[in-house]
Amino acid sequence: MIRWRELVREQHGAVSLYLIMILVPVFLLCALLIDFSRLKVAEKEAENAVKTGVRSTLSAFSPQLHNYGLYALEQEKEKSEALFMKTVSANMSDSVTKGGFSFIDQRLETNGSSITSMYTLANHTLFKKQILEEMKYRAPMIYSLEIADKFKKTGLAATMGQASQFANNAVKIEALIEERDEQLDRAWDVWILIHQKASSLHPYYETQLARLNELSGKVGINTVNEVKQSLQNARKDLTELKDQVKRIDRRIKSLMEAGAGAAAAIDSLYDTKSELKSQIADLNDKIKDLDQLLEDVIKYTELLVLLKIKSTQDFSDLKASLKLFEEALAKAKAANDQLNEQLRSVDTQQTAASSVYLANQAFQGIHTIQRQELDEYGSQAAGAVAVFSGLEAQLGSVLLFDADNYRNADSANQLFWKQANQLYVKQGAEETKRNKNKSAIATSKREQRSKAQPYLDQVTKAMGSCSLVSVTDPFKDHYVTLQGDPAKGSSGFYQSYMRANRENDLAQPLPELNLDNADKAGMSAMNLISSIESVLTDVRDEFYLDEFAISKFNYRTLGLEKDISGQLKISKELSQPDSHILVNQELEYLLYGANSCLGNYSAAYAEMFVFRLAVGTAEALTEPHIQSLNVGSPLLVFLAAVAEGAVKAQMDMIKLVQGEQVPLSKKLGSMFSLSYKDYLRIFLLLHSRDKVLLSRMQSLIELNTGVPLEQSATYLSGTATTSVKLWFLPSLMKILGAAGLYSCEVIGGRCHITKTGVMAY
Repeated sequence: MIRWRELVREQHGAVSLYLIMILVPVFLLCALLIDFSRLKVAEKEAENAVKTGVRSTLSAFSPQLHNYGLYALEQEKEKSEALFMKTVSANMSDSVTKGGFSFIDQRLETNGSSITSMYTLANHTLFKKQILEEMKYRAPMIYSLEIADKFKKTGLAATMGQASQFANNAVKIEALIEERDEQLDRAWDVWILIHQKASSLHPYYETQLARLNELSGKVGINTVNEVKQSLQNARKDLTELKDQVKRIDRRIKSLMEAGAGAAAAIDSLYDTKSELKSQIADLNDKIKDLDQLLEDVIKYTELLVLLKIKSTQDFSDLKASLKLFEEALAKAKAANDQLNEQLRSVDTQQTAASSVYLANQAFQGIHTIQRQELDEYGSQAAGAVAVFSGLEAQLGSVLLFDADNYRNADSANQLFWKQANQLYVKQGAEETKRNKNKSAIATSKREQRSKAQPYLDQVTKAMGSCSLVSVTDPFKDHYVTLQGDPAKGSSGFYQSYMRANRENDLAQPLPELNLDNADKAGMSAMNLISSIESVLTDVRDEFYLDEFAISKFNYRTLGLEKDISGQLKISKELSQPDSHILVNQELEYLLYGANSCLGNYSAAYAEMFVFRLAVGTAEALTEPHIQSLNVGSPLLVFLAAVAEGAVKAQMDMIKLVQGEQVPLSKKLGSMFSLSYKDYLRIFLLLHSRDKVLLSRMQSLIELNTGVPLEQSATYLSGTATTSVKLWFLPSLMKILGAAGLYSCEVIGGRCHITKTGVMAY
């Protein structure tokens, strides 16, 4: 026990023991740090190797898509994985230093290594992004040289804007003029009927009222019943007197039979009989007078009743006519108010304009009517009819028609005729003034429409040439592949790409181009160019897409265009648009999406003609015919310009479809010319429907390359597992890895490291 205590207290050899105890953990720490540093280097190496592998795999992009400036993987997943694994393995230190010493003997473990591709070019966002990258340096320069400068330097954009504004004003104002004049014509036609009725009613009532007044003087206050009663009494008295005479005759006869002694009595009876006959004669005269009075009373009553009924009916007819008159006049007032307001708006536009637009002088020759004039017209018409209501009321309320009634009724009749006739004469002069040039204007409009119509008909006939050798469309199957077959209910590439981007396959809005007549063709042209000035303001993403389409795909005149030296232009695009399946019609398909070459050519031809018609019309409106400015019809000025523009447009179209260039504007800058392709570029910019355009371009690219864009990945994620041999304390590293203190899985003395690299085109 004592020896152990002494041993403990002994100081000799303590340092050696301490060193032995401290060196072991120091050695362990150093071993751990060595392996840890080796692993950190291995991690960095693995990370770089994985990124290199992903980058190398992406380098195997599709050459067919690259010709369109697009980058995407085309090869199968197994080939991509093999390339990835090969690249990663080749960048491992173990493969570099085989057969010699390596500080990091890292190698690729096939288990746990994979590659994942996603986000294909079928996605509109990614597809558009790559197009923008391809075109961001080219498009602005082409835009400036080919489009914006030509329109801005010639001033054509502003001129076309003025022409469009004039056309819209002219059509609106002309429609209001026609509406106003049509309703005023209706009102005037009704008033003519009222005047005609007044011209027949006036003499009729004048005569009948005079006759009624005459009968009233004869009849007095007697009524039919009173006269009949008096007549009945008189006839009764007459009968009694006749009976008395008969009795006297019998008595005289009997007295005469009695002898001469009855002579005195007989004489007395004769005297009595004589008196009775005198009374009978008086009664007969009275009865005759009563019969005449009864006849007059009946005529008076019948005439009074007739006039009451007729005046009521006539007043009802007049009110019905007045209602039609007022309805037409109310519509005329509304149209006139709108017309005057529109004319004031035109005046405001002219005042605000920086320069005088000569064609606007046509608005100054329009026959204007103030609202007060129409109000007076309506009030005078209503007043005349109201006067007749006094006549109707006078006849309707009277029981015994006396001299005062006659004077009042006759005065109403005379005043009614006077006011109706005065308004007829006064308004007749106004109507003559209003319609002064209407016939000449209508004739001139027909002439201008006739001038333009043959050229519009030629356009309709010329639209449909696709240069087909046979009746059967050789491109039909390709269009079915692109668009599907509606008759069979099948869908094509286009519908597939629209569905892939969750877009509805709906008919897209295009300018409504109507070439049926000069009016519709002119307005179609003006509507087409109405937004040209705002479109040319700046470069937008849509223009990059449009320029991509123009450069990568073919169109009708590709191969016909010539350079300055007169040599045919040859496309230098890698996509080789001159060798595509849809020969010289792809760009038209991108614009219009018809199911045939004929449909796309026709739509492009029509829109191009309408655009050239707009230019020609705008040019003509800068120098309108002076005589047409003063006739009061802006539409006539516009139609004359359309007729002149149609002639020029048709001549220009012949050159354009042959690959030639035509001056943008012969009057405003003949040194600037545009080709068929340039107009398609403008139409793409005007339509601006990127969702549809993207799907159609995707469809054409798949048709031309045979590469499904839905399988062409642009994003790659590579994961690789590598392993490094641990020199010291693998068990300790395993414990640290299990505890989550380090991302290392130790298997068989080797530390397994997993790294992921992500990269996209």
